[in-house]
Amino acid sequence: MIDRRWTRAVALAFALCAGTAWAAHGATELEVSARLQPDIIGIDELVHFRIEVRGAGFGGRSFDPRFEIENLEVVNGPSSDSRFQYVNGAASRSLTLSWVLRPLAVGQARVHGIEVQVEDDVFALPDETLTIQEESVGRPEPEGRGQTDPFERFFPSFSPRGRRAPTTPRRIFLRAEVEPADPYVGQQALYILYLFTQLNVNSITPEVLPDFAGLWVRELPQPAENELEIVDIDGQKFHRVPILRRAIFPIRPGEIELGPAKVHLTVRVPDRTFGSMFSQTEQVRRDSNPLRLTARALPDPAPEGFDGAVGTLRVAAELTPSTLTLGDAATYSVTLSGAGHLQGLPTPTLSGITGLRSFPPQQESDERFVGQQVRGRRTWSWVLVPEATGAYELPAIAIPYFDPRTGQYEEASAASARLVVSAAVTTAAVPDAPPAALEGKEAALATGAPALSAVAWPRVLPWVLVALLLGTLAFVLRSRYAAGSNHPTHALSAALKLAAGKEKPREAAALIEDGWRSFLETRWNIPPGTPSTQWGRRLEEIGAPAESASSLVALADDLHYLRYAPQLSDTEALKQELILRSTKLGRALK
Repeated sequence: MIDRRWTRAVALAFALCAGTAWAAHGATELEVSARLQPDIIGIDELVHFRIEVRGAGFGGRSFDPRFEIENLEVVNGPSSDSRFQYVNGAASRSLTLSWVLRPLAVGQARVHGIEVQVEDDVFALPDETLTIQEESVGRPEPEGRGQTDPFERFFPSFSPRGRRAPTTPRRIFLRAEVEPADPYVGQQALYILYLFTQLNVNSITPEVLPDFAGLWVRELPQPAENELEIVDIDGQKFHRVPILRRAIFPIRPGEIELGPAKVHLTVRVPDRTFGSMFSQTEQVRRDSNPLRLTARALPDPAPEGFDGAVGTLRVAAELTPSTLTLGDAATYSVTLSGAGHLQGLPTPTLSGITGLRSFPPQQESDERFVGQQVRGRRTWSWVLVPEATGAYELPAIAIPYFDPRTGQYEEASAASARLVVSAAVTTAAVPDAPPAALEGKEAALATGAPALSAVAWPRVLPWVLVALLLGTLAFVLRSRYAAGSNHPTHALSAALKLAAGKEKPREAAALIEDGWRSFLETRWNIPPGTPSTQWGRRLEEIGAPAESASSLVALADDLHYLRYAPQLSDTEALKQELILRSTKLGRALK
């Protein structure tokens, strides 16, 4: 769509100039026409498109055209022409806007969607078409109203008629480059689209970019300042600036085609009528060259455990903490980093270690750019839960990769780690010191002195009998209460009530697990130090129902997840579910 702001301003200026004469008379019928001339042109020739509004009488009116063009581009305009005639007492006035267009390719071209608005009236006009051929026609443009150059009648040598296309195409162009042109599969190559120009460029708008099929692509950020440099091409000086960068990584071997990029540019060129002293804006489109690169397959044979890592890589491992007590957890992290594309690599395998349980790892990854190189980092973190005391050896980490600099396979490795697990320390309760009031009596007993005189016994004896009676009653009640409290489900129920009031998932899970250990010890004679993963097997060996044993195994797994899994999102819902399942399963196993 042609920009209406400039055309409206020009047309309004014409209306203002004629407004005084038109205001004296009422408006009459208008005649609106559009013409694309000539009908046949050569690929390097120019064509004029004109819209004219004509009316008899006078009346101040505005003139607002709209249209679209195909296989043509505007190189100049709009220019204007206003004419007034008075014949046999009748006055008429015509306003004309003209554009100079240039063909883009051999074939058909057209101007369509032509509408002209004159105040509140809109006139729709038919499409205008022409034929573009390879050879030049060489004929002058038809004479008529609305000449685009007001000096044309006086300086015919400056007329655009019959001119060849301007030299702009030879002064600005695109070139695409890729380095290296034969990367290995998974190796980074650099695609750069350069603009070479001898003109001032106002704006750049990409229209079509290569689809980069068969490549993994990362867009490299443009530098804060354009990397403008001067280069010599065929004896002419050009400014060269990269307008687009892509880091590309082949994902399969073979030939890969990269189509041309197409870009719209707004440039300023010297005015051809008045010389280089003045300039004008032109809209141009440029296509880059297509490219082909050959992705090389990685050499055979690949080492055992190779998963496609290509670049310059290193690996690091960290165990935190390296010593802990039974019931706590440790975190083991493995980080792979370096130059290359690391996003598609699988998770390293953490070999099973007897007595050490691991949860699925939490993963983190990021990428950054160092110059024009992509550098990546991936981290896998496992939560490790020991099931018994002792020392555990975590094996060394070895990740093979292919180094395109040397063309050979290398290995990134991290040393083994050692985890030491000790039993939880319990502190025996220390009885409180006797009250100070009893110290004198104990000292008297130690020296053989009577604590009470014989005279005081008659008064004290009744109270002693009452105390003995109350003590006997308390002993009986306590025995009955202890008999009830020793029921196997009592400790489990108490632990579940405490867990329900805990906000932290780790504390709630620990209370539920402790309740189950007490229950299994009291009811099924399972030692409290038995790992939770063995609860189900021990129950089946003792004779518990297989269904209940399986349910307890699943419950123990969920308890471990609640207690140790990183970044658990909905802990409250899972906690309440585990309390309900524990209550039902405890009743089934009592």
